[in-house]
Amino acid sequence: MDQVKARIVRIARVLRIAAVVAKVLVIVLMVVTVLQIGAAFSLNTPALSGVFAGADLTVDQIESVLGRSALFDSLFKAANLGAMEPVYRKAIELFITFLTLLVTLFFISFARKLIDHIIAEGKPFSMEAARRIRRASYGLLILALMNPVLGLLAFLLVRFFSLVFEYGAFLQDKTEETTHIQEEIILSFAEITENKSGQTGQHIRRVSEYSKALAKAMAWSDADTENLRLASIMHDIGKLLVPSAILEKPARLTDEEFAEIKKHTTYGGQLLDHVEGDVMELARQVALQHHERSDGKGYPAGLAGDDIGLAGRIVAVADVYDALTSKRSYKDAWKPSDAYDEIVKNAGTQFDAQVVEAFKRVYPEIDAIRQKYADAA
Repeated sequence: MDQVKARIVRIARVLRIAAVVAKVLVIVLMVVTVLQIGAAFSLNTPALSGVFAGADLTVDQIESVLGRSALFDSLFKAANLGAMEPVYRKAIELFITFLTLLVTLFFISFARKLIDHIIAEGKPFSMEAARRIRRASYGLLILALMNPVLGLLAFLLVRFFSLVFEYGAFLQDKTEETTHIQEEIILSFAEITENKSGQTGQHIRRVSEYSKALAKAMAWSDADTENLRLASIMHDIGKLLVPSAILEKPARLTDEEFAEIKKHTTYGGQLLDHVEGDVMELARQVALQHHERSDGKGYPAGLAGDDIGLAGRIVAVADVYDALTSKRSYKDAWKPSDAYDEIVKNAGTQFDAQVVEAFKRVYPEIDAIRQKYADAA
């Protein structure tokens, strides 16, 4: 849904440019029409005549673009204006053309305001947009006076679009509500995992924020960055299936115990294997791959290089940096500068080189996140 919203906002920006261009063109036509009216009423002023002579856009040419007006014809027949002096006939024709252009300008301006609203809100649909479209539809009845069939069809079409926007707003709100519930469930599971493993309460927050900062530095879209932020929260969910005695052991682990700890990646992949959704699919990749290494010496699958998903490579850096700078029952926290050096030193071996470069670029932001979500003393 986030990707669809982002695409619609991009399209809205293009349409805004088109609306601006159309508005300029209509204003130019209105100016030319005014000049034509002045020319029709020939003021016999040589200087003015020279100006009007350059505005040689005829009523027929304008109508070839805008369409013949039913009101235009009716007025001439009803008032027998055909018998009038040609100069007055042309002036009235141009005045009606000017009104048509004025109505067109109104709806172009309305369209631009609606597009600006969509861009500002960052949402393709909203109840406010639906109300604006509904109100504007009544203005289309003016067009019905000029062309009844076209005016009525335009009115019905705009009313239909107002219903589409209203229904879209309803679905959008429901989707956002579902996403919020999903995030709360993810956070709850992650907190259960941390409580079981003895990790600090802010660990998942820091890892998720580090991952978000790294993804942004690597030019991920806003939607994909947000998905990774949520997915990274689940990176250690497999520890729910690891015995607490091993997770909470304050002393050095035996080889057998460490082998059991390493299974948390596989357990995490299994737990998330049948859960649908973009975030959960990404969470499964992260859970499985955040302990893989670029040199192929990681676990559980011994993947190397680009065989490791980029999400897994990003969270690997975020997770290790936080593990190094956090105090645990079996170790003291490293100095942030020492942890930074360790990450940089292992670029291309333990960590993906491109991710490490992104880490270096945004390290001030990473350090600010570490301080903001520091564990209670």
